[in-house]
Amino acid sequence: MTHRILVVSSDAAARNDALGILNRAGFLATGAASFEEASHALTDVTPDLLIADERLGAFNGLHLVVRGRAVSPRMRAIVTSDVTDTVLEQDARHLNAVCVVKPSDPVEWLGRVSKTLGTPILMSA
Repeated sequence: MTHRILVVSSDAAARNDALGILNRAGFLATGAASFEEASHALTDVTPDLLIADERLGAFNGLHLVVRGRAVSPRMRAIVTSDVTDTVLEQDARHLNAVCVVKPSDPVEWLGRVSKTLGTPILMSA
């Protein structure tokens, strides 16, 4: 089964890098640039995994986790941050989500995705 992943980041370069890594690894990854765009995509895509930046304008990635789980209760979630934030990590845990400092290495990204989905990666980045 191919997993559907929604990547949400206002940073176009980071979003495109993540999409490339994930699609090359065999996932069906799509992107969104804003909270609003992602809100619509959550119902259109119904992802198995949401990867969202902490900061999304007036909202944050945790807001998307809540919204996504309303549509797809079994959706897994990773919220990314530029720095270690213990409060964000705690809030993410309460939502059964993972909070990570943005990995820069494709292998690290795929490892985090694999661990969160509970599935092995079949192709390399």
